[in-house]
Amino acid sequence: MSKNEDGADHDSTPRTHRHPHDKQNNRPDTKAEQSHHYTGDGADSYHPGQPRVVTVGTEIINPAFVGAIYGSDHGDFRNRDHLSPRLPVLRRDPEEYDADDFEWSIAERPDGSTAELEFAMATNENQPRYDHGRGHVTEFAPDEPGRYTLRLDAPDGTHEQTLYAVPEPTDPDAGQPRVELDARVEDDEFVVTATPALAPSRDTPSLLLDVTFLVDDRDPLDEDDLVIDDTTARLSLDAIEGESARVHAVAYDGNRPSVVDTVELSPDGAVSLPNRPPSWLDDSVIYEIFTRSFHGERGETDFDVLSERVEYLDELGVDVVWLTPVVPSVSGGEDISNGGPHGYDTLDYFDVAPDLTPSGTTPIEAYEQFIDACHDRDIKVLFDLVANHCGRDHAFFQASIDSTADRSGQWPHVESWDEDSKYYDWFHRVHQSRYDRSGDRVEPEPRVTGFYDHLHMPNWNYDNLAVREHMLAVADFWSGEVGVDGFRCDIAWGVPHDFWKDVREVVRKNDSEFLMLDETIPHDPSFAENEFDAHFDTDDYTETAHAIARGEVEAFELLEAVKARADKGFPDYTRLLNATENHDEKRLLNEALHTGAYDDPEGIQRACWAAGVALPGVPFVYYGQERAISRHGENRHLGPGDPRENDVRADGMQRAFMNWDEYDEEHLQFYKQLIDRYHDLDALKPAAGLEEVWHRSEDNVLAFGRDAAALDEVSGPERVVAVVNFEDGEPGRVELPAAVGTTDIITGEDVAVERTDTTTTIEVETIAVLETRTFDPIGEPIVEWRNDSKYRRRDAYDMPTHETFDQACFDLQRFEVREFADSYQFVFEFDSIENVWNRERGFSVQFPQIYVRDPEAGYGGLDAAPGIDARFKSVYQHRILARPEGLVSVETSHGSLVGTGGAEALTDRDAVLVWVEKDDLPDLREAELVPLVAGYDAEHKYDVRQTTEQATDWTFGTGPIRGTAPNVVDLITPAGVDRDDALAPFVDGLARMPFRSVD
Repeated sequence: MSKNEDGADHDSTPRTHRHPHDKQNNRPDTKAEQSHHYTGDGADSYHPGQPRVVTVGTEIINPAFVGAIYGSDHGDFRNRDHLSPRLPVLRRDPEEYDADDFEWSIAERPDGSTAELEFAMATNENQPRYDHGRGHVTEFAPDEPGRYTLRLDAPDGTHEQTLYAVPEPTDPDAGQPRVELDARVEDDEFVVTATPALAPSRDTPSLLLDVTFLVDDRDPLDEDDLVIDDTTARLSLDAIEGESARVHAVAYDGNRPSVVDTVELSPDGAVSLPNRPPSWLDDSVIYEIFTRSFHGERGETDFDVLSERVEYLDELGVDVVWLTPVVPSVSGGEDISNGGPHGYDTLDYFDVAPDLTPSGTTPIEAYEQFIDACHDRDIKVLFDLVANHCGRDHAFFQASIDSTADRSGQWPHVESWDEDSKYYDWFHRVHQSRYDRSGDRVEPEPRVTGFYDHLHMPNWNYDNLAVREHMLAVADFWSGEVGVDGFRCDIAWGVPHDFWKDVREVVRKNDSEFLMLDETIPHDPSFAENEFDAHFDTDDYTETAHAIARGEVEAFELLEAVKARADKGFPDYTRLLNATENHDEKRLLNEALHTGAYDDPEGIQRACWAAGVALPGVPFVYYGQERAISRHGENRHLGPGDPRENDVRADGMQRAFMNWDEYDEEHLQFYKQLIDRYHDLDALKPAAGLEEVWHRSEDNVLAFGRDAAALDEVSGPERVVAVVNFEDGEPGRVELPAAVGTTDIITGEDVAVERTDTTTTIEVETIAVLETRTFDPIGEPIVEWRNDSKYRRRDAYDMPTHETFDQACFDLQRFEVREFADSYQFVFEFDSIENVWNRERGFSVQFPQIYVRDPEAGYGGLDAAPGIDARFKSVYQHRILARPEGLVSVETSHGSLVGTGGAEALTDRDAVLVWVEKDDLPDLREAELVPLVAGYDAEHKYDVRQTTEQATDWTFGTGPIRGTAPNVVDLITPAGVDRDDALAPFVDGLARMPFRSVD
């Protein structure tokens, strides 16, 4: 049932959370062994959950189809969602909820909104969704920006859920911002800080990046309790009234909102970040096993075999093992089934498959013994949770059938449905009959949909609260009673977001370090919002690795794939898998073997995997790749008479029998050695930063830096350079800065082959990891100037009064020019750098500029860049302007663009590094320069912070200067010329700045 209100009387119902309601809770008594009751943190109520942030026009909808279906108008129906009550009591086989148990309404809406709550919202007029008519789970599409308050009347009272809608994006394909929360206690106050970040590809200045703090409607905390100052929110410890409370935050760049982050505050002053992965993940290598192939012979795998092989996993060095489904299924017991014995067509979510159970034990005991064997060796176990669909022979689905026809095929054709069955509404349906290829009717209207509409995998109907309760009980059973360490969630994108948020609460209640790993293909950062800790990266990372194996792209594309994660909005704290293969993809070595692109395909396979160990992300091994299974294993496919063509291919080897007897020993040892060294090197772990490294090579190599200096405790060197060689059967030769060490941390060998004063050339077989003290591209010094003027500029100007501006951040102490073969670098060193607006490049308020004069040229201009309000004593030809976004332009003296470059704050000192292409400038050894720094102001026409007579929050004051002061805060002057004299206005009101010769 539903009703929609215009919001005029929304204050007539008080905002309550757990007060008694006049309805009686008519849920039947539950048996202790079949239920679990959660208390605290809102999980003991029917409250629908955290506030939501969406864009106008976004459909919060859960379509019937999962996957691209012919005739549908929503593609793959990704990003599925709806709004549902939380279910505090979890039973394995609950009765249906009554129609009047829950009632949704709109209590408050923005002006002009006419949007209504909907149920079973249509996605295709030719395939209308079946609506079971209870109205317990609602869907919504906001039509105006602003705040919506949705009201849910439930058996335990009235609950409100807030939904914030931002305007429809003007550029929906643009990068998405990110935000990260933290909190501490100061003087009986919680101080919650948000760190927002723009997508790297976005040109919008950080000044336009807004942060909004949201309270959680489930908690005893009101918006008025938060005292907000820009990116900081403060609240008294007393404000949470003795109960834990959650504060959420979202960043908005004027185009798209970020994924919401959350902090939980406890009455005793404790702070937790529930949206963070378990701490053990950042030291882990994950190993996937296609369960029924691991013995090495057909039909021989059981948990005795699996438990015996745990010692092998321990010797290999892996930390987490993911078994493909171990629950009862039709496919698991039939070798010639769709996809081999995969087990993804579940028959019972609370049991283990009999074919995996050794004699003398019960199924669950056998699985628990395997878990114990893993835990004894500090190996975590992931359970493969298939929540999108079940198998067609599942008892609940079969109970929804009234009669069948005696026809050929694996399953009889359905003649009629049993509409009185309690399970009739447990499966998603559409008002359409299903027909086979010969035109025979397989199912009457309203037929059931399936994963990619497969007949044998019917989709669960999450619009039905009984289904949600059943599946939450599944999550509770395996995470609590059985005690697995995490879920790998199959087809996570086929299940509504709000269900995964509930699962997260259930499993974290049982185990605060429980891991949630999603399969979202291609990938989707929205699943990082209080749902999943780690994510597949199939389209970018896995597919790129396969394209390399086929010889279609070069190695640098892997680095670009990892960099793209931030632009797509994945928060820095979430994790993505660097997987080169899995049970759904072709083996990478098979790709290299069959295309014939390389003479040494195993070498390319090792390089792709090694890059995944060294790049940010979670290293991943699919069973057998460490033993070159594609070369030495036996395929499950039975040859020409085997009808399977899709996920078990005649040449795929993706689910082959493990090759225990015949394998490549050197190949295996490479995996063991690199995994072993990975555990010792925090600079290679997911939390370490990714840095660009100057290098030069004619070979197909990947070179990048990893920086762990910001971590609290670091095992191994703080900074390293990783070089991965993708050359075919030959060592890769790479020229690096001389500051980079030459001893490979992986092997202990010196890999240098040539040395100069400024560079070192190394040779790498597959991978080398080298210690470095800096990522600066240290070239040959041309000049170093220190600022020895009598007065400091910060004393000459009155600083802006806003607390953002530290006086020392404009005090230019040293300037240096370096030369490489192809580029120039300029170093501006200040008294201090504070990245107050969290810009990607590490500095916020400085605007470094360099003016270049060729004394032999008889042409040029006198005026500085627009906004500076100053001239030079002599004409110049080029200027270099370095904005904090990292956008560096090389211009003529008249403003024509001739080149670009980059800029970033240096990690080991208070300096900004600017680099440009050498061809865009004259020979600097023969040039004269003026290095200066202005204040950066993205709101000003020319991006230069202005000087006014009196300092304001955001402008400099002229101080003792008479006349028009230039907007130059500091500069380097020739010897004997003081900065005040260099900036003193002439008769025309403009300063005449002198050049300094490099010679």
